[in-house]
Amino acid sequence: MTTSLALRPLSATDAPEMALVLADPALYRYTGGEPPSVEGLEGQYAVQTRGRSSDGTELWLNRIVVVGPGEQAVGYVQATVPLDGSPAEIAWVIGVPWQGRGYARRAAALLVGELRDHGVEGIVAHIHPDHAASQRVARGLGMAPTGLAVEGEVRWVGATAEVAGAGVVVRSAPRAARPPAGRPPQPTR
Repeated sequence: MTTSLALRPLSATDAPEMALVLADPALYRYTGGEPPSVEGLEGQYAVQTRGRSSDGTELWLNRIVVVGPGEQAVGYVQATVPLDGSPAEIAWVIGVPWQGRGYARRAAALLVGELRDHGVEGIVAHIHPDHAASQRVARGLGMAPTGLAVEGEVRWVGATAEVAGAGVVVRSAPRAARPPAGRPPQPTR
């Protein structure tokens, strides 16, 4: 039986739960950095929930990936959408305890479907050359690697038209705040 998976809009109230999801240092093997604090995420989410860059040239889609009837947060997906028609840059992160279950692929496909519904045609992602799991997600989205490396990561490109439905749901509004549940999750890029 497939576990239900949905995306819901990011909210500043997600910081405590997401700090647990992002707590495993192993999550940063390919992306660098370290687990964020609740306070750091609160500040970051305050900016991201604006939904656009300060100069108004980009839209930001930030979604929390939730699974099961209790809508437990397991990661996030995000897209930066240039308003000049350039491809949207996408990323996915699933906490270490939930990796290997297909959640990244399903969540990323849902995000790409949302982009397609908003008229976005091209997508790009930057993936570490040794990150096989993220490469599989990108291939599952119909993306292909290019010869271009940006800060040590390979640029992958694709089209939103290549992505079939993932059988998942997008929530139109954030759920009510609730205390973090479950064991600390870690994201996968």
